[in-house]
Amino acid sequence: MNERALQVAQHKEEGKPGNAPKTLDPVRCARLLTKEVPFILFDSEENTKLAMYLDNDGIYTQNYSLIKRVIAWLEPRHNSNKAEDVIYHIKNLVGIKKKTQSPYLIPVGNGVYNRQTGQLEPFSPDYIFTTKVSTPYIEGIKSPMIDGWTIDDWLKEIACHDNEIVTLLWQVLNDSLNGNYTRKKAIFLVGDGNNGKGTFQDLIKYLVGEENVAYLKIDEFEKQFKTSVLFGKTVVIGDDVPVGVYIDDSSTFKSVTTGDSVLVEFKGKQPYSTNFYCTVIQSTNGMPRFKDKTNGNLRRLLIVPFEADFNGQVENRKIKDEYIKNKEVLQYVLSKAIKLDFENFTIPTASQRQLDVFMQDNDPVYDFKVNVFDEWLKGRSIKYLPQAFVYEAYERYIEHNNGKPLGERQFVQRLSKYLGKEWESGQPRKLTTDKHIQIINELAEKEHITFNIQRTKTYRNFINNSIKLVG
Repeated sequence: MNERALQVAQHKEEGKPGNAPKTLDPVRCARLLTKEVPFILFDSEENTKLAMYLDNDGIYTQNYSLIKRVIAWLEPRHNSNKAEDVIYHIKNLVGIKKKTQSPYLIPVGNGVYNRQTGQLEPFSPDYIFTTKVSTPYIEGIKSPMIDGWTIDDWLKEIACHDNEIVTLLWQVLNDSLNGNYTRKKAIFLVGDGNNGKGTFQDLIKYLVGEENVAYLKIDEFEKQFKTSVLFGKTVVIGDDVPVGVYIDDSSTFKSVTTGDSVLVEFKGKQPYSTNFYCTVIQSTNGMPRFKDKTNGNLRRLLIVPFEADFNGQVENRKIKDEYIKNKEVLQYVLSKAIKLDFENFTIPTASQRQLDVFMQDNDPVYDFKVNVFDEWLKGRSIKYLPQAFVYEAYERYIEHNNGKPLGERQFVQRLSKYLGKEWESGQPRKLTTDKHIQIINELAEKEHITFNIQRTKTYRNFINNSIKLVG
């Protein structure tokens, strides 16, 4: 006896008046569906969304349009409100399971690649994935050559044959494959001009599948409703981020980058918290500026420099229009990238150099440290530097560059974070040795400031513990 017949029989048995309902009620729909389709919740948040397993795709979806289609297949008479009732009852019937977060399990177009075994496993509802890439894994595929072009040679070309950058590009491709695990880095593709950056970005798009990419620039993460576009996405790309755009609040951007909880809001719905693990990629001709100048923000940034210059060369439009879309090229890229075994990204010398320039542009205190403080130490053995003197030098440097200096306390705190481990902020003490007084006078003259050391006065100092001196 099917459910409709059971419902009719129950109606008669209970002696209810009127004709038996022809429509399956929401509770029966919910019970039937949970017997046939895997449903779960990811957490116990009050407004968390239901997730349904897609058997052909091997992932769970929280797309209510798809879930309502399944409900309509069972009971086409239900309107949207009744379908919401069914979802409500399903949520009360199913359990909570955490998402699968593993650097070793990567869902691809034709299964789940296990990096530990090197084997392709079938999809399974036991793996709680919410996103995958569309390209299938093909064992043993070779790099195709098209009109004398290969993807390996092209990556070397856009990396200016810098092996460190070539390695990093492959690591970025690897990271883009797994939208269920994060290495906690926001990847900035940086470079202006005709350098291959846009084509590399398109390669990632075709590799993971256009339907698996969300588009969100770094200055849009804090806007209402914007984070809702990240559901079910493997990669989020910020295309053509304006040079020097000021980021007043980067908290959501940082949380998405590291897979921490973020607030999600859909129009007309109650907001709730969830976690995303998509790879964050931002493409720009020049880095943005952040209000947040802490190490917590800096350690999330990975700069991939694009320094090639293809201007003046005959442009091969087929690379962008055909080659990187080629099915065998994408299968080869996936096969090579997915097997990379690394925990942390390689940081090329060129990337570190650009990060240092960014830090100077983003924080005048760090700029002062590099261009003034560090210069003082060249050829000099300095044990003590009065903080008041360093601050006066900083004030002059900032004013010379038409900036607004921080207060002394805030300056000392921030500079202390940039100084090496050998430096500390020490207790007040007198500076009485001729050598130290001479050094301070030399530096004051160099910086065009007046700072007269008084032997009887105590000064709070930056102290260099690597120098053994009596001062």
